[in-house]
Amino acid sequence: MSDGRAESGGRAAVPGWAVAALVVAAAVAPYLVGLPGEFVYDDGRLIEENDGLRRPFEPGRAFLRDYYASDLDRMGLGYYRPLAVLSNEMDFRRGGGEALAFHGTNLALHAACSLLVLALGNALLGAFPAAAAALLFALHPAHAESVAFISGRVDPLATLFVLAAVLLHLRAGRAPRAAPWRWAAGAAWLAGLLSKEMAVTAPALAFLLESAVEGLPAPGSWRERARRYLPYAAALAAYLFLRAAGLGALLGPAAPGATFSPSRPFVVLGSYLAWLVLPPPGLHLEPEPAGGAAAALAALALAATAAGAIVLALRGARLEAALAGWCVLSLLPVAQLRPIETVLSERFLYLPSAGAALLLASLAFRPASRRARAASAAALALLGAAYVAILVPRAATWRSAIALWTAKGEEDPGSIKAWLNLARAHASAGNREEAREAYGRARDLGVDAAMVEGEIASLLGDDDPDRRIRAVRSALAKAPGDGALWHNLGFFLLERGDSEEARAAFAEAGRLVPGRPETSLGEAMASLRLGDVAGAREAAARALRLKPDLGLARAVLAECE
Repeated sequence: MSDGRAESGGRAAVPGWAVAALVVAAAVAPYLVGLPGEFVYDDGRLIEENDGLRRPFEPGRAFLRDYYASDLDRMGLGYYRPLAVLSNEMDFRRGGGEALAFHGTNLALHAACSLLVLALGNALLGAFPAAAAALLFALHPAHAESVAFISGRVDPLATLFVLAAVLLHLRAGRAPRAAPWRWAAGAAWLAGLLSKEMAVTAPALAFLLESAVEGLPAPGSWRERARRYLPYAAALAAYLFLRAAGLGALLGPAAPGATFSPSRPFVVLGSYLAWLVLPPPGLHLEPEPAGGAAAALAALALAATAAGAIVLALRGARLEAALAGWCVLSLLPVAQLRPIETVLSERFLYLPSAGAALLLASLAFRPASRRARAASAAALALLGAAYVAILVPRAATWRSAIALWTAKGEEDPGSIKAWLNLARAHASAGNREEAREAYGRARDLGVDAAMVEGEIASLLGDDDPDRRIRAVRSALAKAPGDGALWHNLGFFLLERGDSEEARAAFAEAGRLVPGRPETSLGEAMASLRLGDVAGAREAAARALRLKPDLGLARAVLAECE
């Protein structure tokens, strides 16, 4: 505990279980407006279109592929997250593939993380500041992207293990036999790394808080302090071995078209630090980095945080300085020091916000006078109310793809991603006119007209089959590697009776995306029409291996027999 801290009044006025129940309620209640939400955004790739989830459960598969790779598709972005894959596998089987089971797990993870923030606050700050910190964390609006968005769960999952590792590490400092606690902390860190790469900062966070409590090691005692971190070294070695085995390399590919900018890390870090305290209203989904005066203000926020941490340390508030360091240090993996594909995203704030919530609560309850602490508590209550006002609409927006991309389009009218995804969401829902309007907005923003017309023909159809096929072929001339377009072309050609061309289209689609059972089904149907019974039987059997409940494939097999 930092020097000169005012006690929060001894024991809590309410039992610990009641405080914990309040924190859980705060973590869950704002998200109920988003239930039952559907699969949106990356959920399509990771869950809906992931045929590996429909196969018999084999835990080892999760450790042998990239997070974004399907069972047969080796697509990879360099993300190694086997525990996140396993959590999806379990939810898919537990809930029969329905989104509600996934949402339930996300809420449970968020509630558990909020309780760990409460436990860490109790260990460092005392009862009242701990409760305030846990409530601020539970209600932070930036968490909507990690909790209401199913595939955002990697951040709560990693944060759960990071917080557990830090708590276990601090507990080891007070235990008669420290070794078991330290090895447990190392195991928790390994689980965090296997959930998301942002967990890499956990040992440094533990060192910050340990040094705040115990002070920096004396000149001759660094070796003894370093021995405390041997379990982390073992955990890191195990992780690197598993990652190299699963991905074939330690580093993923560079983000397409990304280049390093010396100023960007300062703008990115400053933006994140500002949002930790005052998140903007609205959806705020993956905004573009600020420029001009706004970029200067963002960099100023970073400088102010660093200066504040130094001032706090010089004034003896070591714990508060360490928590400010937590906020910056935990953001370094996403600070664009090595460019990553997503420049800014609020889901990256999940772990840093734990340190920010503890810091705000610690500063609020630090003054010695009762009146000053009461005023600070009132300010925190107002901040919490503002968080709720921003959070609840955000959570509701993540309920459906149409609501999500409509909000993104209104917030950022120049976002091609927003209008294309909105068009696809409307097309999936059968809203033909709305889909065409959204496609028109994307075309106006510079998307190639042939690509737009091809996707319209592919998803919405056309009264003239020949015109529909011409549009898809035109799009394929621009994007010959688009497996979905080849897949759809195959079915359009099959519908027109061009079985030979259809089979060739399905073969190309299967080469590009080998894990799609419907493509194999289309190839089987085309082969059967051409009298190639052996080819039809092989393709239908392949479709059934990928998706055992595909009834049409069974019908084709029966016809082959």
